[in-house]
Amino acid sequence: MKHTDIHIVFGQSAKGLFVHSEKFDLDSILLICLEDCLNIGPICDLASLEEVEARKRWLSKRFDIPKYINEDDFLMSTNRDIETIKSLVENYKNEKIYLWTGVSPLEIIQTARLLYHLKPDCNNVFTFDFYNFSMKNVFGTVVYPNCLGATDLSRVDDLDKHFCQLTEGKLSEYRKIWEKVKFGNSLLWILDENKQLVAKDETYFDSFLLSHCTDEYQKPALVIGHTLCDTDFNVRDFFLAYRMKQLVLTGKLQIHGELKEMRDYEVKLNKE
Repeated sequence: MKHTDIHIVFGQSAKGLFVHSEKFDLDSILLICLEDCLNIGPICDLASLEEVEARKRWLSKRFDIPKYINEDDFLMSTNRDIETIKSLVENYKNEKIYLWTGVSPLEIIQTARLLYHLKPDCNNVFTFDFYNFSMKNVFGTVVYPNCLGATDLSRVDDLDKHFCQLTEGKLSEYRKIWEKVKFGNSLLWILDENKQLVAKDETYFDSFLLSHCTDEYQKPALVIGHTLCDTDFNVRDFFLAYRMKQLVLTGKLQIHGELKEMRDYEVKLNKE
């Protein structure tokens, strides 16, 4: 690995925004993208093939992957992230690391796993301060993006001033987060009202989904969209689509259409 700055982003959407902002010379930095949604499903660490396969089986059995996402590619994100982290750990020469970790459970857990294994000098690690970040959108309105995937970097000046050097205490906190998640045996992790990572039952979002259903049929996408907004996007839409189907199968929702993809059916409250 060349001695260059390393930028770590989370998800292909964030990577695309980073690249298209043209704020960085991509030939002079190392850009790493981690994709696995570690806040849902069985957790897996770097060394356990059994854990990796168990996680992939769980994901494949529960989620109908949208057609615009290649299912094999989606499931292989678990393996790709592990190999990426292993390679970084093996080749790391104490380069400066810039973490674009948002106020997001999956990004926090990804960061925690990375820092647990990498063990960098805290003086060389910087995190973007999304907790206190604001910017103006194209209409001149001040907005408060909580992650890179919601940020138009091309409209942000002086990016360096939004990065904070990681303290030894914060580095230790991230490592404790990974231990908490790794041994927590939970299938769902979210951020509470104090932005602390907490474990929840797999059914946690069901009540939010039901609260947006009515006596009239409506598309699941509408219900899911309202739920995402209500819960600060603590989880991905495909997880809520899975829970929506469970509510149909358990008789809490009535269905019109075929229980396939979201566009194939409508739901309403079951009053029977």
